[in-house]
Amino acid sequence: MPSDRDIRMRIRSVRNIEKITKAMKMVAAARIRKVEALAKASRPYARCLAQAVRRITAQATETVHPLMQLRPVERVGVLIIGSDKGLCGSYNSNLFRHTLPELAELPGGRPERLVLVGTKTRRYFERRKFHADQVFTGWEPDLDLAGRLADLCTQWFLGGEVDEIRCFYTQAISTMLQEPTQARLLPLADEPSGAPPPADCLYEPGAQEALDQILPNSLRIRLHQILLEARSAELGSRLRAMTNATDNAEKLASELTLEFYRIRQTNITTEILEISSGAEALKG
Repeated sequence: MPSDRDIRMRIRSVRNIEKITKAMKMVAAARIRKVEALAKASRPYARCLAQAVRRITAQATETVHPLMQLRPVERVGVLIIGSDKGLCGSYNSNLFRHTLPELAELPGGRPERLVLVGTKTRRYFERRKFHADQVFTGWEPDLDLAGRLADLCTQWFLGGEVDEIRCFYTQAISTMLQEPTQARLLPLADEPSGAPPPADCLYEPGAQEALDQILPNSLRIRLHQILLEARSAELGSRLRAMTNATDNAEKLASELTLEFYRIRQTNITTEILEISSGAEALKG
């Protein structure tokens, strides 16, 4: 049976851990609000940009941009977005369990080109002998990283090195619910909207030139949205994990406190009995 001193040291240790997890929970809660605000602010621009692409492609039916060309899928490029740090629950493990079977179904069982985002992502796939063409660690969901990823994907697709590029990431359904998912980045899909495009739009110098400017920017904005979604999901998972850790630490500390009181009461009772027995022995 542990002594009351051992229990007291365990209580102190658990309380210290509780302080750390509570601080991490508060940091994650503050950061997730900022990321969610950025994602919400950028959605109207992304929506208007997609509508502009639909208008141009609907009016210029004979115009097909190289980024929208559909080819037989023989070589696939893959972008995987994970986290740099741990202590975020099953965020990374769920993403990797979702990604590995999808990679095994690719032509040849391996991606032709592979981009890894996040330290945890790099370590996981390097242990499984995957060769990464590019690795980004210590990342932030900003337009600079989105632009670098968009340029890399565009270069591979237009150069004929890959016929399709897919992205695997975790989507934030809500603050407490995250779901691993995948999206096709290239070729860009022309998804029709419910509203018909206006018939009197004119583009100068022409529709092809307009697409040359809009489509690369559209890919960059989409990647920025994906990065924001991935970071929001990571922070949400960390918030949930730290909340559970804080609650478990509080529960364990309460149980240890009751155990400490029980052991101390037992020791006090034992000492009283020993003193009483000694006094009776002296009387005899």
